Amino acid sequence: MRITDLEVIPVAHREPRLRNSWGGHSDVAARTIVRLTTADGEVGIGETYGDQADALERVRPLVEGMNPFERRPLEFRLQDPMVYGAVDTALHDLIGRAMDEPVYNLLGGKVRDEVEFSGYLFYKQEDADPESAAVAGYEVMSAEDVVREAREFVDVGGFETLKLKGGVLPPDEELRTLELLAEEFGRDTPLRIDPNGTWSVETTVDIARRLRDSELNVQFLEDPVPTLNAHRRLKERIDYPIATNMYVVDFDEIAPAVRQEAVDIILSDHHYWGGLSGNVDLDRVARTFDLGVGMHSNSHLGVSMAAMAHVAVAMPTVRYACDTHYPWMAEDVVEDPLEFEDGCIAPEGPGLGVELDEDRLARARRKYEESDPLAYSSVESMAAEYADAMDDIGRSDWLPNKPRW
Repeated sequence: MRITDLEVIPVAHREPRLRNSWGGHSDVAARTIVRLTTADGEVGIGETYGDQADALERVRPLVEGMNPFERRPLEFRLQDPMVYGAVDTALHDLIGRAMDEPVYNLLGGKVRDEVEFSGYLFYKQEDADPESAAVAGYEVMSAEDVVREAREFVDVGGFETLKLKGGVLPPDEELRTLELLAEEFGRDTPLRIDPNGTWSVETTVDIARRLRDSELNVQFLEDPVPTLNAHRRLKERIDYPIATNMYVVDFDEIAPAVRQEAVDIILSDHHYWGGLSGNVDLDRVARTFDLGVGMHSNSHLGVSMAAMAHVAVAMPTVRYACDTHYPWMAEDVVEDPLEFEDGCIAPEGPGLGVELDEDRLARARRKYEESDPLAYSSVESMAAEYADAMDDIGRSDWLPNKPRW
């Protein structure tokens, strides 16, 4: 079996105007779809960030002609976890389809039948077309608004864990938001908050101590302070669990984090941890050092959603409900968008278990060509593009200075 064609398909989809400490999302976001085809007609698909199309085009000579099972040589020749991650996902899908096996079996087999996801709550601006929004098309800029948004999430997807993207409003207001969520859904409801590095060490110490004195079931603080060293200083002063997807994002960064005892939980992401196989490797390393594992998300479509579910059921160390932006997405490129039941997804095969809808794919490709979509993949590019998005919502004076509080 040999790959004869690597197809790179940049697409764009509608994006809700979500807010975080970097600024605000624009109305259109980009993604990149990868489709591999073999000489005998087998197909595999993957999905990654929107700024990876050019890089993927450049690896065509390495991918076309390769045996789909020989992934490790390709990984070492590419030396690019993001690009390899997209190809790795498509290779697993291709092999799974050819062997009539779900991807999770190619990763060693599932250790749980389904994956729990959190209801991912955001402060946000009103959508450009509120009536056709997938969820919560209205403005959300207060604790009361977030509770209304959360009720929609729970009603639609049955989520039992709620995550708040913080770093937007002053910390006291965001803590009040957590309090109101606990009042609405029960004080035993698992909660978490992610300020994206916008709190100082001193502020976070105060917040952590207040949370310890409260009856809130906050599982962890995610990236509360702006550097790995700040996380080390924070952990010297508090015993509250700390998660990260900003400061431990590749294997070279695990050893410094462990040595400094700076974090307790790594939030994986197959897009930049070297694909599905890289996530399984991360799970083993984290287990070695008794670190917890969760899962980061971004504005992904159905191919990535399926990939996230397959790899998560095969990762024993995933101790927390995984993140997902998927309920926010009003558009997709797959035939049958995935649905949540009691906040969970049970992945199916063969392969990733999803098929591209050619009409939806064509529309998304046209949108990419006709618009100027947000296509970030790094903190630096996020800051620049979010600053432009802030201009669109009337905050031309905004700067991504951190810590802000």
